[in-house]
Amino acid sequence: MKKFLLTLLFSVMFSISLSAANDGGIGDMKGLNLCNVKIPFYNDHKLQMVIFADTGKQQDQMMLGDNTFLDYLIENVNVDKIPDGWKEKLYPLNADLKNILAFWQHRHSISQAVFFTKHCSIDQKRNEAFGDDPVFMRSPMMDLNGVGFQADFTQHTIEVTSEVNVIARKSDCDPRKILAGSIPAPQKYQTVKITSDSLRIDMANNELMFIGSVKVVDGNNILTCDRLTIFLDDEKKSASGKTAAGRTSPELQGISRILADGDVVLTQIPENQTLMDSLLQTAKSDHLEYNVKQGIVVLSGDENKPTVSRGINSIVSGDRIEMLRDEDKFFTTGNARVETIVRDKNGQIAHKRIILSDRNNLDNRANISNFLGNVKAIDNQTELFCNKLRLNLTSQNNSQNQGVEKAFADGNVKVVNYSTTVDPISKQVTRTVSNTITSNQADYLENKIIFYNNVKVRDNSTALDCDRMDMFMKSGKKADDRSLGTKQSFEKIVAAGKVVMVSKQDRLSTDLLTLFFRELPPGTPAAPGVLQSGNLQLIQILCDGSVTASSMEEKSNTVSRVLKADHTKNDLLKDYSEFHGNVKVIDGKNEIFCDTMYAFTAPAIQNQKKKSTVNDIDSDPFAMDLGENSAPARIALSKDIDLKRIVCKNNVLLVSNKADGKKQQAGGDKAEYTIDEKQMVLTAEPPNRPWMRSDGKLQYSDLIIRDMETEELRSIGNVKVVPDKK
Repeated sequence: MKKFLLTLLFSVMFSISLSAANDGGIGDMKGLNLCNVKIPFYNDHKLQMVIFADTGKQQDQMMLGDNTFLDYLIENVNVDKIPDGWKEKLYPLNADLKNILAFWQHRHSISQAVFFTKHCSIDQKRNEAFGDDPVFMRSPMMDLNGVGFQADFTQHTIEVTSEVNVIARKSDCDPRKILAGSIPAPQKYQTVKITSDSLRIDMANNELMFIGSVKVVDGNNILTCDRLTIFLDDEKKSASGKTAAGRTSPELQGISRILADGDVVLTQIPENQTLMDSLLQTAKSDHLEYNVKQGIVVLSGDENKPTVSRGINSIVSGDRIEMLRDEDKFFTTGNARVETIVRDKNGQIAHKRIILSDRNNLDNRANISNFLGNVKAIDNQTELFCNKLRLNLTSQNNSQNQGVEKAFADGNVKVVNYSTTVDPISKQVTRTVSNTITSNQADYLENKIIFYNNVKVRDNSTALDCDRMDMFMKSGKKADDRSLGTKQSFEKIVAAGKVVMVSKQDRLSTDLLTLFFRELPPGTPAAPGVLQSGNLQLIQILCDGSVTASSMEEKSNTVSRVLKADHTKNDLLKDYSEFHGNVKVIDGKNEIFCDTMYAFTAPAIQNQKKKSTVNDIDSDPFAMDLGENSAPARIALSKDIDLKRIVCKNNVLLVSNKADGKKQQAGGDKAEYTIDEKQMVLTAEPPNRPWMRSDGKLQYSDLIIRDMETEELRSIGNVKVVPDKK
């Protein structure tokens, strides 16, 4: 498209006007009817064109020519080498390169273009030319067929009035260079095809305008629109083919800008047809502007937002979309929206991912998407809010899905997970918030999601605060299976740094909290006392460092029980918990200290009161009454779980703070509390013996039993009482 129509077609008609006005010719033949007409035309005393006609007739100011052939010449051509134009046969519009080279073999060093129409009328008074018959133009770089033309030499315009059909050759198919031997004949003949209802050429503004039903086919690229305007560079300035940005664009050499208006559709078809579903790209807009020098395509709209769809699974829209053609990048500004369809392994639609933002930058070659300003990602039953979001996407080359491989959210991050229920009768779907997560930053990695800084998790019953939270996906899960939410198949969740978890009556603080999960078949009912969300079941809880767990009285909202330890482990499947290191339990006025404690649970049942199995032989006459409160028949940890047994080991110490300020203590190597028995038994490994002290006395025995109903302490077996030196 080096010179296109402007210099090749308009100059033909413009030269006629100049020649007739300045050098005589057509006006001197008034009233003559001639055969085999050959008329030279000059511009500034230089030969510009020769007209050949089978017959020519002058009527007043009008020159009529039949079978008119115009030969637009190269500057300073050798006149003796100009071939005759009578009976010259033009090659068909869709001729192959072989026939094109044969035609230009004897003309490529003489003619810039040739023009033929059956009937041509030139109005010398109005400086116009026109015709209603088919017109044909052939040049080394482009060919044109159309029907009817009008040329206004004063306004420097020419119009092809209907059925415009243009074939433009790319630079490696230039017949002049091939015939001169400066380039080899190409292995593949490449052209750009343009059709429209009409064509207008404006020489004054260096513009070509195709109007009505415009279609451009450039290899695998197809553009359709209502109007296409092409802006040409000055031929001398664009001769080098170098653009202002340093790009070389030989296919569009000489063109600076292209505008398309009205129902614009730009389609890029992948060369590999098997990737049609994933790589076929279609852009739609009211307006398209292509800056050839910079390789930038801008889509905009008046009533409709521009959109770019990629394959069958991705649509980008916004107020303005800028595409870098050479780099396959997109920049969307104003109400940017990216919609991605996520499909299952059978190709069925699983859900849609929609990301809204003020603007976004998409790099298809690097598979990176950046979203900036008021970002909102809607993914399955999750909404993600943040200031900035970056997605590293999986390649589309081997899959119709383009999944999220990695994601990085920054600034005021908030994740909202929803749950839905369906009424079995009305089939009405109810959507409610199941939990929210907020933080300053979040990273979605290959098999892990990390929330950083000021992390807060909230659901209907629990609040969790920490400095960092890592959510590990189940091993083997692929990125395509993931969403931007947190309702996924997780193996474990780790909360670190000033961890605080609060429920309705419980509060837990620690340095590190780890939750382990397992995946169950969909529809599996929840086990008693085990947290289950969907098909994910919580099976184990670990706490490390400065563990403090407290319970609140529901009515008074005061702390009723506190447990402290260095490390804890709660196995929900085996129904037991472990507490290690500096264990301390505060229950009202009573305290328990030990190195290690185990708590055993079981599903709640109606407990039967059992008689004590410990014989009351050698009972201590100094038995201590530690209170009058009776022990409950069962200790419920939840609606479905009861505490069954507690075992304390190593450096066990029981402390009761009396109303008068005095303390009563008992200790040993081991303490075992059986809920059904309603008693705690203290023992020790020989040579150690359990002990208790009160009122200045210290006594040792084989067993020390605390009745949990009466809170009475009894020494059993080989009781020895000594003064308490402490």
